[in-house]
Amino acid sequence: MNTLFLDLAGNPGLVACVAEKEVRAAREADRRITDADLVPLLETLLQEAQWDLHGVERIACVTGPGGFTSLRVAAAFTNALAFALNVPVAGVHLSDLKNVQCAQEDLLWVHSTKKTELFVRGFGSYAKAFPEAAWMELGRLGERYPQGAPWTGELLPDHERFLSSWGAVRAEAKDAKEILPAFLGSLKYEEKNLVPWYGRKW
Repeated sequence: MNTLFLDLAGNPGLVACVAEKEVRAAREADRRITDADLVPLLETLLQEAQWDLHGVERIACVTGPGGFTSLRVAAAFTNALAFALNVPVAGVHLSDLKNVQCAQEDLLWVHSTKKTELFVRGFGSYAKAFPEAAWMELGRLGERYPQGAPWTGELLPDHERFLSSWGAVRAEAKDAKEILPAFLGSLKYEEKNLVPWYGRKW
């Protein structure tokens, strides 16, 4: 099936037209992009993929974590487009996408959110200690960080140096475009509105 993929949470973000077995067109997107700028970007991608708008059969969107505005833009754009096209959607947590990009089964996903705060989630053997994506202070994570555990995600330089002092090593990751066809095919698509995931209650 033809899937439109939208990620404005990552750095950089990515918008792609993905068929069942290949990425037909893809462009990096600044996470500060506006919904007005998304429309011409989508038109360009559709032309490159040789699809028309009604050739989009489903939409997958990264719902968080990320910037407040970028997540709102991504979710609102996805919901509006899905309603107009009458197609199902799937919300993607950034940790799941980053995990699939790595070959290791046992690793931690970490994502900087503020100077002394980040989000963390465990996969494989680390899932028991960190079962769900959750906010944590950097010092507290340092106390609980498994010695030498590989990590994936997006960290501020200071956070990366801090984890390196605990023996943490960044896991090798494939380009997102390499894993998108299989990953998007594994998701559950529904007729619903997506809600941004900010990781905390405001």
